Amino acid sequence: MKHSIEFTKLLVLSGLLLTLSACQSTPRVTQKPDVPKTAPLAIDDSFTQQPDITSISDSSFPDGFQLVDDNDDFQLQQAASLFQTGSPGLALDMLDSIEDGTLTTGQRTRKRIMQAAILLQAGGGLQAQKVLQAQLESFQPQNANVFYLMRARSYLAQGDSANALKSLITRGQYLTAKPRQDNQLLIWNVLTVTDSSQLTVIQQTDMTAELAGWVELATTIKASSNNTETEQLVNNWRIHNLSHPAAAEVLEQISRQSRPRIRRVALLLPLSSAYEPAASAIRDGFEIMNNDHAVNDRYQLRIYDYGRDANAAVLYYNQAINDGAEIIIGPLGRQAIDSLLSDNQIRVPTLLLSPPTEQNTVQDNLFQFTLSQELEAEEAAQRAWLDGHRRGVMLFPESAIGQRMASAFAQRFTQLGGEIITTESFAVAETDFSPAVRQMLDVDSSEQRIAEMKKLMGRKITTEARRRQDIDFIFLPASNRNARLIKPILDFFYAFDLPVYSTSRIFSGKIDPINDADLDRIRFPDMPWMIATNIELESLRTFLQGGWENRETSYNRLYGLGMDIFSILPRLQLMRETPVLHYQGLSGNLSIDADGIIHRQMLWARFKKGIPGLLDNQLTYQGRFSEKKPQGLPAITPSTRQ
Repeated sequence: MKHSIEFTKLLVLSGLLLTLSACQSTPRVTQKPDVPKTAPLAIDDSFTQQPDITSISDSSFPDGFQLVDDNDDFQLQQAASLFQTGSPGLALDMLDSIEDGTLTTGQRTRKRIMQAAILLQAGGGLQAQKVLQAQLESFQPQNANVFYLMRARSYLAQGDSANALKSLITRGQYLTAKPRQDNQLLIWNVLTVTDSSQLTVIQQTDMTAELAGWVELATTIKASSNNTETEQLVNNWRIHNLSHPAAAEVLEQISRQSRPRIRRVALLLPLSSAYEPAASAIRDGFEIMNNDHAVNDRYQLRIYDYGRDANAAVLYYNQAINDGAEIIIGPLGRQAIDSLLSDNQIRVPTLLLSPPTEQNTVQDNLFQFTLSQELEAEEAAQRAWLDGHRRGVMLFPESAIGQRMASAFAQRFTQLGGEIITTESFAVAETDFSPAVRQMLDVDSSEQRIAEMKKLMGRKITTEARRRQDIDFIFLPASNRNARLIKPILDFFYAFDLPVYSTSRIFSGKIDPINDADLDRIRFPDMPWMIATNIELESLRTFLQGGWENRETSYNRLYGLGMDIFSILPRLQLMRETPVLHYQGLSGNLSIDADGIIHRQMLWARFKKGIPGLLDNQLTYQGRFSEKKPQGLPAITPSTRQ
């Protein structure tokens, strides 16, 4: 199932020069708390790992909607049952096989709702949107309200707030009093998560009077620097918008919804350790965003360096709380996090940068934001399935992370209804990958059959060996170095025509057309920050990073992560309470599940002539940087630190 996503250009922030000229240094805590004398413990690389969790379900239906309806066509009932019992792939295949002409208008609407639900669950926001583009045929309130809700979710999954809001406005026409209030609160929450710059973009679209009123209220409240003014602002808006259908109960809740503004933030990182480049990248990305604001609007940031001793992170964590931190970002590294969680009840909102070993630790104040290779493998499985592939093979590193990626891919692909025919592994230090490739593609069997035929016939045969013909793709979660050697071998052994899927590990972070030429046609997900190559974003990278030494390495992803951490901090709790909300960041389209785990839906690229190019030529990407591009601004680096 091929798909394309609309990609609109990112625009760079205006006024950066003015705000950055006012940069202040960030204090670092250099006096170490009372740390017992222990042997140093190096952190592992688990900040690129993610717990084994199920995907966010954007497919849940509102109360009152019956997925299985006795009045439905038999095949519709069967598809609904398959979906409910955990066979989304089979359910979608059945739905796709049902001809619309055999269904009533109500059944056709329900069919599209189910198709969209399955596609959203598989990460196919664009495909779901296409399914729901058809005109609504059943105006029964029960079907119509879910139809427009699913359409709104498909837009949110692509970061298209404007069309999501318009769909929710239309949905309200089919709701009674209490559900209508809930729908209005969802409209408001979408506007609350949306950046002021995006609100300006929405205002320039064709809006109904109802949506225009909501956007006006959101813009007014966002422009206020004083949360105590919210109630008065809502009252003033109500006076000037007496005909607006906003329910009094909803406006009252908006008046009380203001959350205390976070001021004091602590960064808990192992800066004086072997992992300094990774920790510094996160710190620098966060700081550059903080310094992009006027002095009075910045976080009061303190940095706590626990060095090589992972156990010391607990002491620094407590020190940060004693120093008045309202939110703590870190630690980084599984050992430090395990130590923290075994020692402490999380007392302030804490954003972990690696997953704990035990994944059943869920607390109201606990969040996780990591660059997970496992989740990237799951996204690769979804992409392969959405592209229409159902049978594949895997070739993965024998390392622990390689095994976890292979397991995550296989589990998700099988869950969707696909099949992994065979798997092979390779040693990362290997230089000859031919045996593993031959075994995976079953070339030896073909050559053996040819040899037997020659022996039987007693003469030469003009035929060539073939790879196995029962597969339609390859999953190759290899590093850039390994993949450069493996891909030519795949091509040599007759797999040139098979699509190859990977993760962001395959891209070093540096455009290298000469050395990466052998990676052509490999597909992989990555951050917009890394692979969106339009001139506006390239200008932004140069402007924000200047001469930053790691800007063309994989550490650049952690820099983007730091920037997104800054942007999502004030949205953490609201997005956790409403998992259908999305925020478009530089590391991807972000959402938060009920356990506080932040998920990233990334862009997809494919190597062509050694250069990653966007696989989807159409993507609605507005994001944080949707303002006018500054002209002629000099390159800068993060502020000088003490």
